[in-house]
Amino acid sequence: MINDPAGTSAPAEPRPFSAPDPGAQTHPVWCDLTRCTADPASQADGYRPGVGGEHRSAPISLALTTAMWLPIRDGTAWLTVACTPWPCELYLRVQVGDVHLSMPAADARLVLDALSTLLASATTAEEVTR
Repeated sequence: MINDPAGTSAPAEPRPFSAPDPGAQTHPVWCDLTRCTADPASQADGYRPGVGGEHRSAPISLALTTAMWLPIRDGTAWLTVACTPWPCELYLRVQVGDVHLSMPAADARLVLDALSTLLASATTAEEVTR
């Protein structure tokens, strides 16, 4: 809820795919406090580099066991956003062994939507004979 002493404001809607409110002393709904290095209070009087940290989600496991060409077949993915007084881009981070991939979550969603569409066509397409 927005800080409103009169109590007239409606509760704020959760924004799971956006940066946290820079003036807020809270964490995004997806933030895992055991992995979070963010200190929103450190930015209250202006940005101080290296002090704010980042909000991080709990990691999910990526079992790539069928990718025989990969030397390591287990990975993790998580969300992260920097803690600054201004809105920042939310990122998807993926790690498989020593390889790291980082991309804005909005871009990752577009890529995953395109891949989902491609894979859906493979399961519903009928064979064409020539």
